Amino acid sequence: MTLSTDRTAAHVSLDEALVDLRRLWMHPRLLRWFSEQVGHDVELATLRTLRAIESAPGDSPGVKDLAAILAVDASTASRLVEQSVAEGYVERRSSEADRRRTQLRLTPSGERLLERSTEVRGRMLGRATSGWDDEELMTLAGLLARLQTDLRGLLEHEDCP
Repeated sequence: MTLSTDRTAAHVSLDEALVDLRRLWMHPRLLRWFSEQVGHDVELATLRTLRAIESAPGDSPGVKDLAAILAVDASTASRLVEQSVAEGYVERRSSEADRRRTQLRLTPSGERLLERSTEVRGRMLGRATSGWDDEELMTLAGLLARLQTDLRGLLEHEDCP
């Protein structure tokens, strides 16, 4: 096998693993268990929204900032914000510096939900990786972060696949 063919096989294996991982992450039994542990049903899109707001630079990101973090268009980010506001997890207010700009902040309810969901998902991952050592976990986390960064880089090119 040539290097090119080996690399193609590795990419196919990676793609299959990522697709299967996403399928498993969205499995109804895992989602049901997660909801039971958190205490109520919560959509993963809501959690992604809350996490993006929490991780955004500055203390009050806007919808445009959220869209960039989530790698979605502004209208999708706006819908996610609307849903999170309606559920009482996010507060929206006008920027004092620029009234045309909306600033987002987690409500105490949103902070509690994010904290609880992070704890539950951490416990789930802890169970799934109980036979792994810390070095293996950190290697996987580092490689996934690198892949995420490189995929985000692709989105910046006009000829994005």
